[in-house]
Amino acid sequence: MSTLNLPKINLSAETLARFLGLMLIAWQPFWSGARLPTLLLVLLGAWMLLHKQIDFSSTAAKRLGMVFLLLGIPVLISIPGSYDVQGSISVAIVLLLFYVVGLALLQGLAQDQGRTWLQHWLLIVITAWVIDGCIQFVFGYDLLGVPMSEDKRILGPFAGNLHLGLFATILLPLVLWQHARRHPWFALTLVGLVGFVAGMSGARSNVLFLLLGCALLLPIFGWRQRVAMTGVVLATLIAATMLSPSMAQRVKNFAQVSSPDEISVEQQFDNITSLRLTIWKSAWQMIQDRPLNGVGTNAFAEAYDHYSPAADDPFRSSGPMKTPYHAHQMYVSVAAESGWPGLIGLISIVVLSALWLYRSPSEQRRQAAPFAASLAVIAFPIQSQPVLYSIWWFPVVLLLLCGMIAALNASPRTKKKPS
Repeated sequence: MSTLNLPKINLSAETLARFLGLMLIAWQPFWSGARLPTLLLVLLGAWMLLHKQIDFSSTAAKRLGMVFLLLGIPVLISIPGSYDVQGSISVAIVLLLFYVVGLALLQGLAQDQGRTWLQHWLLIVITAWVIDGCIQFVFGYDLLGVPMSEDKRILGPFAGNLHLGLFATILLPLVLWQHARRHPWFALTLVGLVGFVAGMSGARSNVLFLLLGCALLLPIFGWRQRVAMTGVVLATLIAATMLSPSMAQRVKNFAQVSSPDEISVEQQFDNITSLRLTIWKSAWQMIQDRPLNGVGTNAFAEAYDHYSPAADDPFRSSGPMKTPYHAHQMYVSVAAESGWPGLIGLISIVVLSALWLYRSPSEQRRQAAPFAASLAVIAFPIQSQPVLYSIWWFPVVLLLLCGMIAALNASPRTKKKPS
């Protein structure tokens, strides 16, 4: 009797951690979003801890612990006087769980081939998403039946939000870092597709993320590709501005700044930024009143009415617009919710990451560079950013951070001796 020889599947804990790390992004458009892979990573990380597979003496584990201390201590300090004690406690608990997730990710991304695998599959995911978005633009629906928004924004498989353009632009440096040198024309094609999707999303932040990512990729290209890349980005953004009602309106609003009007420049800037200045004024009042502990992590909306300086603020609970649950700027949000300790902790993480990268050997810097580039786009302060402590965004930041830390802790490659 003959036996069927099936291929063996090497399903180690590290392989599973790497796969679930990919799913933190790839599963975002589907049921539960990042929650399901996050939960599975928590369980996997707990299993690794139980079986003593985590080496806490390693530089990577120490650095990850330092990051979570710098994030977590200000959150704990903000709890006693929080406007939403339960919400602040929940963030503290979730941060602890994400620390376990981070430990699992470090194991999964410890080897160079594991990080290369992640970049390869993220490239496939991003390419599939932007092609799906272009199909949605042409036919009105994507391959999953998700329609364009009523104001003609490309959503791709993300029904009801603008995460497609955000993820595609943020991850662009990571997925194209190697291809920019090896396959430059393919990379330029993807840049064009991502640029069109980012423009058609109608979100200024996505366009800025695109420009920052392209600026970091530009030195890797040859001079011909650099010229072509500049033309591709400009052409796609111009096309998106002409085809997108949202982008066209934003350009029109921006042009009004230089036109004579009775409205002050401050008010014009507020209008251009979708009333971000109004929100930041309220956030500044929070920082001034509670410099040491903030209004409480995850309590921005609950504290907003108390700190809004203008009676006609449309974001008040009695106003016509929904009260914001964050300041739409990562550093301002953290400072308002957890005071100066929170802001100092966040800035310290950015500075430490840069120092770790700068002081590492050249081979480790080379391996970490793609992850560091995408993190640099996120950390750039002059832009509107998602709230850091959210179940769909924090896993993305953590995945990139763990990829960089793991690469900086990688053993140098050894060349084979000639026989």
